[in-house]
Order: sequence, then C-alpha cells, then structure tokens
Amino acid sequence: MGIPNEDRLENLCRTDMEKIEADVSDVRAALKKVHDVMGAKTWVGATADAWATDFDGRMISLNRLFDSFPAEEQALIAKAQKDQAASDRKYHGHA
Repeated sequence: MGIPNEDRLENLCRTDMEKIEADVSDVRAALKKVHDVMGAKTWVGATADAWATDFDGRMISLNRLFDSFPAEEQALIAKAQKDQAASDRKYHGHA
C-alpha cells in the first residue's frame, strides 16, 4: 500500500469537511424550523420563556462551534500535511 501524497491527503480532508459542512447546514435548517415555531401561539408562560432562553443560549454556543469549523479545517489540514511529510521522510530514510 502506497503512502498518500500531501495533495491527496488534503483532498481527503477537504472531502470530509465538505460532508461536515453539509451536515451542519442540515442541522442549522432543522433548528431554524424549531425557532420559527416558537412563539406566543405555541406555548406561553414562565416555563416557555425559560425554555426559549435556554434554547437561544444553546444555539449561540452551537453556532459558535459550527462557525469554528473552517479554521479548524485549516489546522487539521496543516497538521495532516506535517505528519505526512514526517512519515514520507521516515519512509524514504531521511528521518
């Protein structure tokens, strides 16, 4: 089995991240539907307000996580490239 080159490795990382981004988009769309049905016509009172406040707080945290993915993608690609280069040097006897 051959050692993948850095370009192939980067493409694999990008493909995986594209799948994650598509799933994140699906989750965001589903959560928007939940948010859209929240309101005075569905459930009212202190308990409903507390639930909505908790929901909004969790959505802020979740969106912050989702928004961190592009930078994390670049960090993972850089690490994978570094690890692959080290593996290539070791494989070719240039430890």
